[in-house]
Amino acid sequence: MANVRAEVLALAMFALCACSGLPGASGRAPSSPAATHVASKTPRPSGPAFPGQVPGGPAAPAPAPLTCGSRIPAFANLALVTLPGKIGVSVRDISDLSNPISRCLVHGTTATYPRFMDGTHVSYIVTSPTGNGALYLADLLTRRTKLVRSWADEGTMYWVYAWSPDAKTLSYMSSNSAGVAWHLLSAAGDVTLSSLGQIPGRDASPDSDDAMTGFSADGQYVALENTFTGAGTTAAPFQIVRLSDHKLVYSRRDGSMATWTGSGAHLYFRTVAGVESWDPKAGVQVVAPGLSWIHPWPSADGLRIVYTVADGTGNHQVGYLRLTDPPTVVFGPFLHPGTAAVFLNSTLVWYAEEASCAQTQCGIGGPPLTGRTFLDDLVVQTERPSVDIAVFDSWPHVGAA
Repeated sequence: MANVRAEVLALAMFALCACSGLPGASGRAPSSPAATHVASKTPRPSGPAFPGQVPGGPAAPAPAPLTCGSRIPAFANLALVTLPGKIGVSVRDISDLSNPISRCLVHGTTATYPRFMDGTHVSYIVTSPTGNGALYLADLLTRRTKLVRSWADEGTMYWVYAWSPDAKTLSYMSSNSAGVAWHLLSAAGDVTLSSLGQIPGRDASPDSDDAMTGFSADGQYVALENTFTGAGTTAAPFQIVRLSDHKLVYSRRDGSMATWTGSGAHLYFRTVAGVESWDPKAGVQVVAPGLSWIHPWPSADGLRIVYTVADGTGNHQVGYLRLTDPPTVVFGPFLHPGTAAVFLNSTLVWYAEEASCAQTQCGIGGPPLTGRTFLDDLVVQTERPSVDIAVFDSWPHVGAA
């Protein structure tokens, strides 16, 4: 099966690492004391309920070394970042925004697509030059790393995965020469939700193409969207499934750049009409006509979604959707062209600055990055430099019930 440029489809923060030329850790540096977060309302999980290694898998490439200099406190507000002088993914404790602490480091450059499974476990993918790959889960308390699943005959979309809010279920895409399939893995076993067939080879547009899976904040639904499914497959490239009975409750042939909000069961996504939303009660409705957002990222409190949009110069601008009734588009206080915007907590946004296309000719591949990154406090409407080179994820993912 032809690869569709996995690097283009990866989280925008991995593109940031590559463009900056610096080693690094996504998802989501020191921060403003005025910013608030919901970590204090989110209890520490009792431990990973997720099952052990899937039996019978192919030989896996080695995991990345893990070291921790201090223990992860209960209720910590955390971020997975790349820091200057650190080769690897740093687990940064930003509970005290005026005094962030680096708790752990996943060493080297082999760990990619890192995610928090919960407040004490980090997952990541390792691939080898031969095409073998593996998903690992690192325990930040015991400092032990275990294999979740491994694969060979690597195709594409192998990096698309997400954990349920209770850390008991993994949604992931399998990919090999036979095609792509969508799975749920839990203690009950591995269930194939749908087969998407082979992915046709073509170039990809980072401003339009996307692949995503994720769970609603209430843990009742799981979604999949991708823009690469071949014309011959019968499975819709955009699907929402109810977890209790694996029933398909909504699907469509179009739609991209989807994200669940940090509370309830509300999925927001982009179509030719603009940004639309789905929830099990109201169904589908257009909430931001004409908005062509890119890589939306929800705040854990369920009140905002940050994103970027392409402007007429070739640059990107950061904005956010305030989830009022009706939702409101906001374009401040972001002062620079930028990309890869993410929430570090429910009011603090990190993003990477782009060079101005009005001053630098921006050709194929988009605007170059300046190497500067910024933090914007949405409460006090201020911006300041960040020390983080890249951000891959933040914890908590959702607010308290």
